[in-house]
Amino acid sequence: MSEPCTITALDCGWLRTQERTLLSGGTTDPMEIPVPAWLVRHGDDVVVFDAGLHPSLAGSSDPLGRMSKLFQPLLRKDGTVGPRLEQHDVDPHGSFTVVVSHTHFDHVGGLCEMPNAHIVVNADEWAFAMAAGQEGGFDTSLVDLGHGVLTVTGEHDLFGDGAVMCLPTPGHTCGHQSLRVLTAGGPVILTSDACYFMHTLDDEILPPFSFDFDRQQQSLAMLRHERDTGTRIVPGHDAEVFRAIADWPL
Repeated sequence: MSEPCTITALDCGWLRTQERTLLSGGTTDPMEIPVPAWLVRHGDDVVVFDAGLHPSLAGSSDPLGRMSKLFQPLLRKDGTVGPRLEQHDVDPHGSFTVVVSHTHFDHVGGLCEMPNAHIVVNADEWAFAMAAGQEGGFDTSLVDLGHGVLTVTGEHDLFGDGAVMCLPTPGHTCGHQSLRVLTAGGPVILTSDACYFMHTLDDEILPPFSFDFDRQQQSLAMLRHERDTGTRIVPGHDAEVFRAIADWPL
């Protein structure tokens, strides 16, 4: 690799919900959270981490089914991952890699706009998603689109040089993974839903739902150790953090 990677935040919609939906012991106060995708450049190679909301959610929550009782999507028609990539001179119909952290609807909705991408996803996560139907935040129709898929277990080095690494962070779902990227400013971990908010690293308040709370706490402990030893942690749905970095690359 001739130069460090860069990371650009892509605003792929927001979700309005109640605090108690995302924080155990939370209130009914409303809160809005970003639904990002991340554009990683590794030399001439492009990696997209997660895919944001499905375009059908622009103006309607109906496609969410029962999840519409919990989440109201806030999405512009030109605010999905495809147009966002075009704004950064990436053809969404091109051939590049999409790393999927996990297969909840707000992380795979935009896969339909990247039809020639090659997906990298945890093997257990993919198997679960393909059998899930539309249940508990999963929707098989969002992922079963005919992409080329590489299923991985454990850590996975995308380019063989340590610059872009999938890190297993299970618990939120059975096969959740985060992405570690080496930038000019040092290592960065994009946590996705292994850590919703920056304060979660210290207060350890998780959502009231999880595939495995013990494994999620173990993943959180790993991320906390990484932070304490110099890695920059970027949580998955922290509005304050996202707004601070949304307009410039890491």
